Amino acid sequence: MYRVLILTNTLKTGGAEKQSIYLFNTLKEKFNTKVIVYYGNQVDQRMLDLLPDNSDKRIVFLRGSHFRKLIQIFKLFRQSDDTVCISYLATTNTINAIIGKITGVKIRIGGIRNSRFNWLKIIIQRHLHNYWLTCSIFNNHYGYEELISQGFKKEKGLVVFNCIDVPKKIKKEQNLNQINLLTVGRFVEQKDYITSLQSILELIKNGIDIKYTIVGQGHLEADLKEYVVKYDLVKHVEFIINPPNVNDYYKQADIYLSTSLFEGLSNSIMEAMSFGLPVVATDVGDNKYLIIDSESGFLVPLKDVERISSKLKILIANSYLRKEMGEKGYNHIKENFSEKKFANEYINLIEKLSNGK
Repeated sequence: MYRVLILTNTLKTGGAEKQSIYLFNTLKEKFNTKVIVYYGNQVDQRMLDLLPDNSDKRIVFLRGSHFRKLIQIFKLFRQSDDTVCISYLATTNTINAIIGKITGVKIRIGGIRNSRFNWLKIIIQRHLHNYWLTCSIFNNHYGYEELISQGFKKEKGLVVFNCIDVPKKIKKEQNLNQINLLTVGRFVEQKDYITSLQSILELIKNGIDIKYTIVGQGHLEADLKEYVVKYDLVKHVEFIINPPNVNDYYKQADIYLSTSLFEGLSNSIMEAMSFGLPVVATDVGDNKYLIIDSESGFLVPLKDVERISSKLKILIANSYLRKEMGEKGYNHIKENFSEKKFANEYINLIEKLSNGK
């Protein structure tokens, strides 16, 4: 029986961390599986809540200096010949690749989770992928194709979409008065919140009464709040900073908005669709694999405020369309991004690699 070690930077709220937990939950019955948290003091309770009961002994929280942590990892890696190590981000990919190879970890699976990297990360990740890791899993086709064109060995790459724990379908009460728009994401340049806010401003100029909630955290928080004040949007825009339960905001929303400049596979869009929300999103990354244009939402060009606001108007004006698109999106996510499908992809890969294929 293989021993599977899932190496993650933290258990703070984030896409890679959440996928690490989903992976642990789906593999623990099939393999002897542990999660190793490199920064063991960086943990959010809502991430721990995703773990099943009695899993404490299978979660290793590393503490102390980097040297001490690396020694602990070295010892963990050497405990069995039949070991698989899985990582998702640059730091843990490096540890997985180098210490894993030195200690004889048989299968070292790295992860690529975005579609763009700076030049230094590309060089490092490419070297790890080509020479040190057994293979790398990309969570999106766009990033896979981009990086293959930049020298990543194609035969060592595989696309496995993120999964999501799809909740039971909830009956959404359609708001007849003020419509609630929602975006969940870090306050960073990639998310292009200025385009979102300009689109909201355009709707308000046309006499449409809406509430726009932005849930997240990040270094642009002050700049975005300043923009909201400058353009007199305070009555319509609310910032929620790292709340304990993001799902409450998905449940209260009517429409999900994403104006990202680039994405891999968007966890927040997946989550929104799992709560039956129609989505207006920029046509970037693998959004086209999530959103069926004009069926479960609308895909729009980058920074196109006029197009974004016009698609929002269509949804705001038609409660039946919101419900219909939301249901189609929910069914699409449930059928194509389930934990079961996610687990089977990893199990098949591990079995294939263990047989030397």
